[in-house]
Amino acid sequence: MVEKLSRHIALWLIKSGILENDDIDLYIYAIQYLLLIINPTIIFTAYCIATHNITIGLIEVFSFLLIRKYCGGYHCQSSTACLIFSAIILIGIAWLSSLIKPSLHMFTVLVIADIELIIKGPIISVNHSVSDFEKIYYHKCLIGILSVLNIIIIITAAYRFYHITSCISVVIIFCFILHLACMTRKNRKLYY
Repeated sequence: MVEKLSRHIALWLIKSGILENDDIDLYIYAIQYLLLIINPTIIFTAYCIATHNITIGLIEVFSFLLIRKYCGGYHCQSSTACLIFSAIILIGIAWLSSLIKPSLHMFTVLVIADIELIIKGPIISVNHSVSDFEKIYYHKCLIGILSVLNIIIIITAAYRFYHITSCISVVIIFCFILHLACMTRKNRKLYY
């Protein structure tokens, strides 16, 4: 569905004279990538507006996109599944963070998630090649991002901003779960 829509948009842009017919596959890929970012964000934004959680939504999206960019992890096989799965994950994180209150159990899982993400990250798909330099750079960025987010978690917990504490913690834990999904037998050959 997303692939077909991307192709139609690219062809329309070429016929309109906005794009040249040089590299249609690149245009299709770029449009598809843009749709995969915009659509879940719009759906999630609508959810945040409806639930009056715009600030938490911004914190969640920002931290989720940052961590996912540098830690890697499971990716869906089709663009349509990715679009649906991304929207469900973002809404699920927001919903869970409103239910879960900071506790010893949450912090224990968070520490396990942090350790696994730092040790295993970034997990890169065999379909997406990166150089050794890029892997090292991504790993350093991931460590920095997790450090900053964990400091924010400690500060928000100390000042009793528990919703923010839970939100960022659940984001990190979800990224950990997406890492674990790469280790299953069927996915192992795609990521290792």
